[in-house]
Amino acid sequence: MKILTPPLGLLEFLDRVGSSAKIYEVQAPDDQLAVALGCNDQDILTTELILTPGKAPKLAVHPWRNAWALGTGERVALPMQTYLLTGYQAAWLPPFGLPHLLTTDIAPTCMESPCLYVRGGVPHGWMALTPDDLLSLTDYAHWSRVFAA
Repeated sequence: MKILTPPLGLLEFLDRVGSSAKIYEVQAPDDQLAVALGCNDQDILTTELILTPGKAPKLAVHPWRNAWALGTGERVALPMQTYLLTGYQAAWLPPFGLPHLLTTDIAPTCMESPCLYVRGGVPHGWMALTPDDLLSLTDYAHWSRVFAA
């Protein structure tokens, strides 16, 4: 698999947090993506920007074939809103490395697999992570203290 250079913001984030995560180019149709990645559909995750009136935006990470269970007043941001608020296309939104730290909710089912695939901010770019890596890299409380120093 070809290794892709992460977008600048994601590259800087991965460097600052000391992560060795790589982005791999995987060009496969949606119905063949799990085969190309060598995983189950539940191991392929998507990230959505969630908007709630009067609250800061947040991220939701969940298996790509399942819809996120929206709370009261929540809605998924439109693709243009996602781009304007994160700098990433909605279709390739990574769960970390955005211009601003955002709280992130992760579906509990994501923690059941030894290897997860998240979008890498560029078309056909996928990162392989363990559930612990995903939790660590999206830990808002931790990174907001580290980056504030």
